[in-house]
Amino acid sequence: MHELSVALTLLDEVGTAAARERATGVSSVRLRIGRMSGIAPDALVFAWEIARADTIAAQAELHIEDVGVTVFCPRCEGERASVEGGGLVCGTCGTTAASIVHGRELELVSMEVVS
Repeated sequence: MHELSVALTLLDEVGTAAARERATGVSSVRLRIGRMSGIAPDALVFAWEIARADTIAAQAELHIEDVGVTVFCPRCEGERASVEGGGLVCGTCGTTAASIVHGRELELVSMEVVS
């Protein structure tokens, strides 16, 4: 389960940012996770619950924003949502797209700290 290593890396980043802010704790962490990131949000939440023990984020809740897949459609000449479960196909016209614009994210968006 590579989500555990993701949770541990995330906790390192949160700990570094909290130290920089001279925080005494972290109450929440917000992430954006793309559907094509290879991260299973439920598994990450489970790993987070285990990994956060005895850290500055021991009481922090993990909030995850799901990012759908957006492709650049050559026919529509713009960014379009892909067909749900249909891979890299434009949801508007059905054309196969060659580039993914959104959907692979794994971003730490924000965190709330306790001073």
